[in-house]
Amino acid sequence: MRNRPAGPTRTIVAVAHDIGGAQSIYPVIARLRRRPNLRVNVIAGGFAQKAFARFRPENATTDWSESEIDKYLDQNPPDLLLSATSWKSTLEQGFRNRARVHRIPSVVVIDFWSNYRPRWHDATYRFEDSQDQVCVMDQQTAAVMKSEGYPDTLLHVTGQPHLERRFQRGFQRQLPLETKREIHVLFLTISLIALGLKDDPVAPIQIVCQALHQWAIATKKTVLLTIRPHPHEKPEPDFLERIRAVAPAGITVRIADRRQPILGQLRKSDLVLGYITMGLFEARSLGKQAIAIKLADHPHELVAAMEGAGIELVSFDPDGIAASLGRAGGQQSDQPGKLHIGATTAIAGLCCRLMAEDFKNAAESSDQSAKNGTA
Repeated sequence: MRNRPAGPTRTIVAVAHDIGGAQSIYPVIARLRRRPNLRVNVIAGGFAQKAFARFRPENATTDWSESEIDKYLDQNPPDLLLSATSWKSTLEQGFRNRARVHRIPSVVVIDFWSNYRPRWHDATYRFEDSQDQVCVMDQQTAAVMKSEGYPDTLLHVTGQPHLERRFQRGFQRQLPLETKREIHVLFLTISLIALGLKDDPVAPIQIVCQALHQWAIATKKTVLLTIRPHPHEKPEPDFLERIRAVAPAGITVRIADRRQPILGQLRKSDLVLGYITMGLFEARSLGKQAIAIKLADHPHELVAAMEGAGIELVSFDPDGIAASLGRAGGQQSDQPGKLHIGATTAIAGLCCRLMAEDFKNAAESSDQSAKNGTA
């Protein structure tokens, strides 16, 4: 039997609320839990509860107050905080706020290419004065965060662990669409308000239906369109009926069960369309053609990431979308997965180095105090 190395057991508390953030730190937690003398306690809020189910997390049904967080940190004192960034929740930022007070090292993983400064909403410290070590997907993102005022010395280009995990499962080559009579299209929506728009959500989907109709006529194929609402969306009860009322003949429309894992729905699809969502990157990891429909201006680093992953960004009009459909027969490349190789190892290593440095500083401080006391 292999003996565990001697030494103190160190503790990390990992916190996430949204599904994207939870997915981004999930592989890191799994990697850290394999290390000897290291415990990782997990706190899950909202959509993260399902993503973290295998970790048996402590579920947070609501955001925690400062006193609740302080009580948890006193009862389960961690050597490091690992957190994601979520919308409509202060759970992660609440822990970052109190970790700063308790002088606990903090590592933050960014999961997507947008809205960096707002991710520190409700911080008790300035974005520019943060002490959180931040892991980002690429150099472009690091440069943008630096330009917005984040301390350059605290930025680490690591890649995205969730995308590394997805592409590691193997790039699947797809049969040409020309060989299929019925084409299954999955449309991934997102809250229009999140894009700074307030339009009727049915309006852009009507444009998509028109584009699919044009393409179906040109290719003599039938189309089954499945719409998967974003987790933060709450479609009106008549949402599907309204779409069916404006969908052209020959386009069958249905709503996906978003309680089911998205990967299964991606695998069953021939084409995947959406606005800006991680699902498009996941579709590419499965070798699917993925098309992003541009409803607003996107950060240049997001556009670059889409291009690197083989996601085509098209204008919001039926002709532009129809022209792009089926055009990606040559997108059979596993190059996108290479962009995030080593992400999990890099972030796990950063966490361990910070804890080691924290222990070293504590020991030096203790030694100095002892010397001062005996002087």
